Amino acid sequence: MMRTRNFFMGASAVLVGATLATPAVAGPCGTPTTPDGAPSALYPLPDGADWGYVDRTGTWALAPQWRQVRPFAEGRAAVETAEGWGVIDTTGAWVVRPGARDADGVVVGETAYPLSPYKPFSQGCSAVTPADGTPHYITRDGTRWDPPALEGATVAELGSFSEGLAAVTLGPDASHKRPRTGWIDTDGAWAIAPEFAGGGAFADGVAPASLSPDNHGYIDRTGEIVFPHKFVLADAAPVRNGLARLTLNGETGFWDGALEGNDWAIREITWPEGQTAAIDRAGDFHDGRAAVHPARSLGRLVWIDTEGAVQVDPGASGRLSLCAPERLAPYTNGLLPLIVAKGGNICGKGPDITYQGEDPRLGEHAPLWVVGYPQAKLVWLDRDGAVAIDSAACRADPGHEPLATTRDDGSLAAAAYRLTFSGAATGETAPQRADAPCNRSEYTGQIEGTNAGGPWRISLSGAATWQGHPVDTTLSLSLPADLAPGTHAFGPITDDAAVSANLWMSRPDVGPQAERPPSFASQPGGELVLERRDTEAATGHFTVRLSTLEGEPQTVEVSGRFNALPYTFAPEVQVKDITGVLKIMAEEMDDPFVSLLYPATAKTDGDGLRITLGKWGPSLNFAFPEDHPDGPFEAGPGKPVSIRVGTSPATATGTLRTEDGVASGTFQVRMVETPKEDVPATTVTGAFSHLAIQTEGD
Repeated sequence: MMRTRNFFMGASAVLVGATLATPAVAGPCGTPTTPDGAPSALYPLPDGADWGYVDRTGTWALAPQWRQVRPFAEGRAAVETAEGWGVIDTTGAWVVRPGARDADGVVVGETAYPLSPYKPFSQGCSAVTPADGTPHYITRDGTRWDPPALEGATVAELGSFSEGLAAVTLGPDASHKRPRTGWIDTDGAWAIAPEFAGGGAFADGVAPASLSPDNHGYIDRTGEIVFPHKFVLADAAPVRNGLARLTLNGETGFWDGALEGNDWAIREITWPEGQTAAIDRAGDFHDGRAAVHPARSLGRLVWIDTEGAVQVDPGASGRLSLCAPERLAPYTNGLLPLIVAKGGNICGKGPDITYQGEDPRLGEHAPLWVVGYPQAKLVWLDRDGAVAIDSAACRADPGHEPLATTRDDGSLAAAAYRLTFSGAATGETAPQRADAPCNRSEYTGQIEGTNAGGPWRISLSGAATWQGHPVDTTLSLSLPADLAPGTHAFGPITDDAAVSANLWMSRPDVGPQAERPPSFASQPGGELVLERRDTEAATGHFTVRLSTLEGEPQTVEVSGRFNALPYTFAPEVQVKDITGVLKIMAEEMDDPFVSLLYPATAKTDGDGLRITLGKWGPSLNFAFPEDHPDGPFEAGPGKPVSIRVGTSPATATGTLRTEDGVASGTFQVRMVETPKEDVPATTVTGAFSHLAIQTEGD
């Protein structure tokens, strides 16, 4: 909607507040502060029960170690430990040691989370409201400052400084039955006497003020009402990004921050497709974006720009499922924090939430720095709505130094690779390390083979552009059994004796309705030059041409080079002999019987070690008690070790070895019952090796 500049109502001469005398001693608060040498913004992120801070790339800057944290402002942030809340700088060093607690808080489920007694730093100071002390301010170095005007007063709410003034609400006393709000200046004196029912921060020379919960308006620095001519607004918020959120005559929207004109700046919002909607509820603008609940759109939450256009709609096309759409989260340091479903669209049952106290930071629409939902995560979106940081994403441990990808002469370092895409997908993956944290590249054995004899697989992760969209790529090279170094032609994926390749691409951060790239498979032509291949590493280079498996024909050409990719031993199962029912089953199978014994896993839980060979059909399931020694074992009814073939009871003998987190062993399993009298006893004899021992739940 066009903004008008005609005066809505002239400034009234009504003076509700009064400007008081200025004291002699200036205080340390109220001056704009830009910390010298401050690093790029840091963002709160959970890791299990602990919180830390990451940079814009999602890399840990401050290791997760605190129970609660708050965003940085002016280079300082409040964090909570078991001892209470304190203040840190951007290096994680304490500016104020932990110990303070706020009287108000929120209970999520059965866990209490006290609010931070330290409000975000603004104009050089933080307003502090400790439960067991008097409200005061602290400077960026932790120095306490008590405004002279508040000496001996009962302070109910201490506001942050903005434009050299801070709103302060005094509690009832012998002379006043109700709380009253005024504004102090940088000297700690009353600049506007405490004669209002409530008030907020100054911006663009004005601040919201109220005479009652239902009568709001805007005052200037002298305490005079400037908009409208009386306190007739149902709600009024501080001016942010040049716009004032207010409610007038039952409508909520935004007025030009100059509070001039006779019409709304934003009265309704507009989607890119042209649909419009009135505003049911809204948050304030931060970083050029404001949260809005559109009217007649139950549970929908979007973010608009300063013209009222919807710029961020996380729930569009099912891309993200908001777990708490009632909470009007603001942008913070250029990014938007949201609690969303971790996978799919299910957050899980929301926790019961109760509030302790009447702090303005509490309430059903206020953001909570608690994940709360069982299947949820925290993401940070950029100004266009793309996911910039994801708490569920893989990230290197704090303090991890990046691994070198090239040598001094520019050649690839050991374990490094590079990729180039052309055709339907284009782009170049700069040198990467396959052994770097979170890199999914791998050189390993294929299922149903052996690590020594093959077949093998080389998977290389990369990135490209497909139809103008960024995509993550996985190129998988299949190497047939007994492949030796040399030059080998690529063949189709149906030829088990040839080198072949598959290419998968995925579009990150899109909803289920978004168009997705097809899968690609190698065609005859192209070659792999294998310079080295053993169970320690592989080195080589290649060019391969791949085409779509179905749908519209598309072709991609990928070339790449890899140097000394480290070998990862694959879980290996060997079947040496089978008899009885299992032998009959094997004779009727197209695939080798050993395929039924994959995947092979080793997991520990509270009861001991479980070895599982296979998932469907006659899988072998061994359960070893905790602290079972390595060496020979017997399994079956009445034995310490239990064994099942599928769901059927069995007995077994064998050996077990666990070393360096890897399990290996042998087995001879005999089923207790034979279904048919004319069928010999059912047994399976074999071995397993290279089973990485995982913890249940990993």
